[in-house]
Amino acid sequence: MAVRLSLSAQLEPSVSSCYNKLMFNPSLYTEAVRQRKLLKSYLEISKSLGMSKGTLSYWFSKKGWSTDITKILVARNNKLNIARLKLARSARQNNIKKADNELKKEARKEYQKWRAKPLFVTGLSLYWGEGEKANRNRVALINTDPEMLKMVASFYRKYLKVDNKDLRIGLFLYKDLQETATVQFWARKLGVPKKQFIKIQFLESRSRLTQRKSKYGVCSLYFSNTRLSIKIREWLRLLSREVRE
Repeated sequence: MAVRLSLSAQLEPSVSSCYNKLMFNPSLYTEAVRQRKLLKSYLEISKSLGMSKGTLSYWFSKKGWSTDITKILVARNNKLNIARLKLARSARQNNIKKADNELKKEARKEYQKWRAKPLFVTGLSLYWGEGEKANRNRVALINTDPEMLKMVASFYRKYLKVDNKDLRIGLFLYKDLQETATVQFWARKLGVPKKQFIKIQFLESRSRLTQRKSKYGVCSLYFSNTRLSIKIREWLRLLSREVRE
């Protein structure tokens, strides 16, 4: 039985593509070829000639010379993307450096204002000896002395303006300590709700000397804040310079 082909099926492939929502136009096709060989992408040609990318793909996707151009364009775009990423990274680093310098400038003014305040100097000195200095995103101090940590908590609140809800506590308890009673003790002593005790770890048994020195385990009082971490480091730099002088 004879099958009657549609008009588009009877035409050559390059001609039949004209029926993809566009009547075939030899001059349009020729111009598309010319632009493609100038290393234009389908998107660029589509915008230039007012035609769909689907039609361009139908015309060119199986042609070796166009496939080679696609590879060239992909490689070029990859290089451009790498260059853009480098520029963006450089801009981000410059912005961070600028913001850091502004924070340090503010910290220097605050240091001069508070350098004679007993709580400021004491809290800063304790942090100098016991505080976290490796992590720029966190302010933390760990110790076994409840009175020392109470003073540090006051230092955090008064001079770093830390909201109480942002404070966190981590405990390292020996197995001979009662967890509930110890958590209640630290919560009352530091004025931090029990729901803000984030991590409790248990340590193996200890000597009698450790039992006398660490009645309530080891407590870490901390919060996460990059801006305040930068400030406290600048204060420490100024304090150390003042002490050396």
